[in-house]
Amino acid sequence: MVNVPELARAAGVEPAVVDWLAALVEIAEGLPELQSPDPARRRGAANELSDAVARRFTLIGEAQCVVSEYQVPTRAGQITVLHYRPPGQERPRLGHLSLHGGGFVLGSVREVVNDRLLRHRAAAGGVDIFAVEYRLAPEHPFPAGLEDCLDALNWLIEAAPQFGIAPDRIGIGGISAGGNLAGLVAAHARDSGLLLDHQVLEVPGVSLDIEQDDSYRQFSALSDFGDLSELRAAYLGTADPVGAWTAPAEIVDLTGLPPTLMLTAEFDPLRDSGERYAARLAEADVPTQSWRAPGHLHGSTSITASSAIAREWQSRVIDFLRHRAGRTASPRT
Repeated sequence: MVNVPELARAAGVEPAVVDWLAALVEIAEGLPELQSPDPARRRGAANELSDAVARRFTLIGEAQCVVSEYQVPTRAGQITVLHYRPPGQERPRLGHLSLHGGGFVLGSVREVVNDRLLRHRAAAGGVDIFAVEYRLAPEHPFPAGLEDCLDALNWLIEAAPQFGIAPDRIGIGGISAGGNLAGLVAAHARDSGLLLDHQVLEVPGVSLDIEQDDSYRQFSALSDFGDLSELRAAYLGTADPVGAWTAPAEIVDLTGLPPTLMLTAEFDPLRDSGERYAARLAEADVPTQSWRAPGHLHGSTSITASSAIAREWQSRVIDFLRHRAGRTASPRT
């Protein structure tokens, strides 16, 4: 059996990340349902693992940030959206739709790690953040999750005045699979005539076909991605996606997309695809900022209690959002 923490240490991963990996391995050993064939049981165990690790490695979020829950109507029913409202901020404010990660099959807005990070981002950035509990595969394959995110955006635009948000000052962001969805939502919004204020893409899954990337071949052993063909099958289901974007890398024309912050990690299998996408955005004259976190893995930039690099990652997101919140120029800048 491969000792992943030792493999990471030998590769030059940051020591704090090695400690985080070791904790993941240790806690996972006590959660046999991580291997359950039942998606709901496996998802519950994965959330339990995520929460246990976050309580140890992620700084507690801003207590003064008020969190409210909304049931948002969609074309398929209702989904939960959590609103993180910063304290003492003047109106109108910037709105930011946040999409969690989890490979399209795992994750939740209720995970401790998401709550802690979003509380801090909302309070420090002076931004109203709305976290979307989109439907997950395999029970709800593509395009269910994407449709939920699009409907959540439309709801937020319509409801913006009641939250003290300018409807034309709403952006989007996502981590991993959430980054895939955020990029697609931004493109669909552009094509429907909506100019989003910004997009934040963190270790995003901008492509569903990365097996040939150098970063995937070099670092897949350091991240528990499993069999990518099985993940694609679970996400895409039996639907034929021909003619529909399933990942931002499939978008041919990137012009007119919103100002972008792209964050990648040095030892992440998704690194190369994310950085290629950032380069394409810049070539299409989209204002684009990019940063690669040294010594980090996919998902490890949440360990703000033990890693200065992870704290810098959060600061870069906050600074970007604060800049967007404070600007008075055109949304294209």
